[in-house]
Amino acid sequence: MQHLAAKDIMKNGVLFAYEGWSIKYLGEFFRKHKITGAPVVASDHTLVGAVSVTDVFNFENADREHKLAKLKDYYQEAYALDFHAKDLENWSLSAEESCTVHQIMNPEVISVAPEVTVKEVCRTMVANGIHRVFVEKDGQVAGVISSSDILSLIAES
Repeated sequence: MQHLAAKDIMKNGVLFAYEGWSIKYLGEFFRKHKITGAPVVASDHTLVGAVSVTDVFNFENADREHKLAKLKDYYQEAYALDFHAKDLENWSLSAEESCTVHQIMNPEVISVAPEVTVKEVCRTMVANGIHRVFVEKDGQVAGVISSSDILSLIAES
């Protein structure tokens, strides 16, 4: 196991989420593909963040004030307009349809190079408290390694 690099254990064919998707659509995407997180891209396909089921869970379980603040941020960014409190209040009742992935994603993408050792991958995941790390090559996401992949590797060795 010590001689293995990230490129040796990563999964190819990474699925991406789009920052403009609704949170509801993101949840359906995660369920359909049986995944718990994904890198997030903008409409021009540039990498802008990462999102996970934890982010969805935290949003869904946030109080009304938190959801109202996210909605207000979204509409001010998207339309450069202020909306009446009553409108935001009504929209908050279906916030998972009104808010986007951009509102809940982490703009920091934790990644490793394909050549780093599995040990370094583990250190990166532990140091950042994450369950997956993306493998980037030439500025593009080439693969993903999850904590389950690491545990499978240990179990097989």
